[in-house]
Amino acid sequence: MPMDAGHAGHHGHHGGNFEGPFGLVLGLVMSFGRGRYARLVAELAGVGPGDRVVDVGCGPGRFLREAADRGAEAVGVEPSGQMRRLARWRTPASLRELVRVVEGTAERLPLEDASATVVWAVASFHHWTDPEAGLVEAHRVLRPGGRLLIAERLARPRGLLQSHALTGEQGEELAALAERAAFTGVTAGRHPLGRGQVLAVQARRPG
Repeated sequence: MPMDAGHAGHHGHHGGNFEGPFGLVLGLVMSFGRGRYARLVAELAGVGPGDRVVDVGCGPGRFLREAADRGAEAVGVEPSGQMRRLARWRTPASLRELVRVVEGTAERLPLEDASATVVWAVASFHHWTDPEAGLVEAHRVLRPGGRLLIAERLARPRGLLQSHALTGEQGEELAALAERAAFTGVTAGRHPLGRGQVLAVQARRPG
């Protein structure tokens, strides 16, 4: 599938899809059992004390909590009110000083310029309606030298939930878009996770 400005995300913003009882159940399911995924992402991004992580499409906040567990400040940007409420509720009291959740989308991050050391989007890129605009926003909010990480499951041939994964070709197209958005050191790597693989596109804002 070509990944151009108008069609790199598979089905647009998910805010309306995650409301009501169905959204609550889905959010709770997404809250559990992702520890290995969260650890992989945090390790790939090299997150630790002194970092300020922006989680684009944070959902119920599992990856926010991983960043905070490692001593980083974490800001979740999420269009779904249901998911924002779950992310706040699932954050333990011991981490609440480090975690903040705000309304927004990849294409309109409600954050100041050069205010983050890490921007990541984990299992949420397929919801972006305008990938080029989202990458420009990520570049804007990152400090010079800041790290970008976009992680999605690697699509399997004839596998289920293909719309919630990226093919290797789409990963290369995303990497090319990141270069066009003025990121440097762009890589598209594959990492084992359970029975499958995660496709991770990583880059930096030039220092």
